[in-house]
Amino acid sequence: MDSALGGESGSKLYGLFHATGPAPPSALGFDSDNETYVVLLQPGAGVWNELGIDVVQDESLPGARYARGADRFLLSEVEAELIDTGSPARKLVFTMATVNDAPPSVSSSTTDPSMPPLAAIDGNLKTAWGVRFGEARDPFMALRFAEPVKTGASSRIVITLRHESELRKAVIGRFRLALAADPYAWPPIADAGKRARSHDPEGAKTWASGLPENVMKALRRPAEDRDANERAALRDYRIWSSLDLASDYAERERAETERGLLEASIPHALATVSVDPAVTHILPRANWMDDSAPIVEPAIPRFLGVLDTKGERASRLELSNWLVSRDNPLTARAFVNRMWREFFGAGISKVLDDLGSQGEWPTHPELLDWLAAEFMHPEFDRAQAHDWDVKHLVRLIVTSYAYRQSSLAREGQDKDPENRLLARQNRYRLDAENVRDTLLQISGLLVEKLGGPSVNPMEPAGYLAALNFPKREYSASRGDDLYRRGLYTTWQRSYLHPSLLNFDAPTREECAVNRTSSNTPLQALDLLNDPIYVEGARVFAQNAVAAGGGTFGERIDWIFDRALNRPPSAEERSILRDLHDRNRQRFQANPAGAGELLSVGEAPLARGFDPVELAALATVTRAVLNLHETITRN
Repeated sequence: MDSALGGESGSKLYGLFHATGPAPPSALGFDSDNETYVVLLQPGAGVWNELGIDVVQDESLPGARYARGADRFLLSEVEAELIDTGSPARKLVFTMATVNDAPPSVSSSTTDPSMPPLAAIDGNLKTAWGVRFGEARDPFMALRFAEPVKTGASSRIVITLRHESELRKAVIGRFRLALAADPYAWPPIADAGKRARSHDPEGAKTWASGLPENVMKALRRPAEDRDANERAALRDYRIWSSLDLASDYAERERAETERGLLEASIPHALATVSVDPAVTHILPRANWMDDSAPIVEPAIPRFLGVLDTKGERASRLELSNWLVSRDNPLTARAFVNRMWREFFGAGISKVLDDLGSQGEWPTHPELLDWLAAEFMHPEFDRAQAHDWDVKHLVRLIVTSYAYRQSSLAREGQDKDPENRLLARQNRYRLDAENVRDTLLQISGLLVEKLGGPSVNPMEPAGYLAALNFPKREYSASRGDDLYRRGLYTTWQRSYLHPSLLNFDAPTREECAVNRTSSNTPLQALDLLNDPIYVEGARVFAQNAVAAGGGTFGERIDWIFDRALNRPPSAEERSILRDLHDRNRQRFQANPAGAGELLSVGEAPLARGFDPVELAALATVTRAVLNLHETITRN
């Protein structure tokens, strides 16, 4: 017992409550992503006016060391009941919530307007109290009862802490509770108020502070020496602790809370503001303090031409016009070369980020020039196109003979192993984002919603543990957001999603125009064991049972048609039937193993299916989704 709410004599202390890891639903009967704590207090005889909740950092917790699996905690609601012997339980109402922090408008504040303390007592489970992402001092919230709570020797107070946030595992991991007799006791900041202990004659611990840190600092100075901030701190505390102003202050705080929640719900976007351009001089001998040299005006390299500025200073508009000018074919050539790479696996010039003298000379320079000219100003099928028409360019490429060739090996292939002469179509593994999208599409899980904020697919626990400043933790999304396209996946610069990293997606320390393509055992392990792919295999098997037919032969035909767009060979059919039969026998001997496989993921498990047969078929679909052919563009 080493914490309490600061205040006058009569404060009651309670020890640490430490939750260690997510509790399994089967053990406690609730979803470990959203937990409810119920704490029974027996304070003894006394009169209480405040309840304190002290959230304590603990090194065994992930991220910022507050929550059990997220980068922050979100306390949706605090409820209290008084139970007296022989009387029905009585609900205790809170009228004010105060935290040991500066207002959200102060830069040092860890209070977020979207997570205000009053949200924990507003009766709305959609709102919650929490702290900003990152490190913070031990958050302490003081809740004022609507009226004094009188308890006897056998009275009990039931405290309920609800965590119903959409953010997974944003559940407090370690906390302390305290009761205070003083209705205006201020929650201590870190250990500042906890050290001011005294002892009454009976040996009970009491607290001597109960004042905000800035108020105590102001009181230590003579009145005539206090600055404006200190005088404001004293004035604000007098208003907060005034009995006559209590109802008005509470009403104002509720209005501020509603305003903060409304503003937080409005999407914000950064906008640039035009200012006078900086004056740039030539630096004599690199001396940046010497402004005697001529002023340099914005321009393009002279050997590339001259901007038509009509005698005025060149702006970004002139630069943009020059980039797409008919006199500058470089932009169109670079774009066409990169677009060609999307459809053939390699550009007409392999070096996508350098079309100059140090790059690779195009294998088909006339083709590159014609496509660039057609992109800038279409002549072919002019009626259905316009200048800089990307759709027109794509249509030209995909309807060409070169694109529609087969990628099967041909005689004489050894003379051009990289297929730079385009004698056939190329075979190449899909990019990392497309690997995920393809497997979700095959399984039937892909959600094709466009736009919106980034999403968090499932990720191994502790993957971000090495990140610092601040510490952070990953919390997976819910519902449809788990199955969005890879394009929308949250990216932590060098810590991209491990599945994307395995399939050669570049980190974002620097721009990468081109990607490498590797073939490693880790990729196969990823496709077999990543929870999203295990779930996809299960849903794929469900769909095969529902739509593929009643026999294994019909189902395997349906699976191959959907995944590979071809029928299975006799050898493939035999291998997969043997795999199915062996796993069916295994799951018949171990039904719990079948249930464990089918429980992976959040997509609903279809009813009416034999779990043993479905699990056996899921091992078949896992094997098909793991084929190199499945993630290869043929």
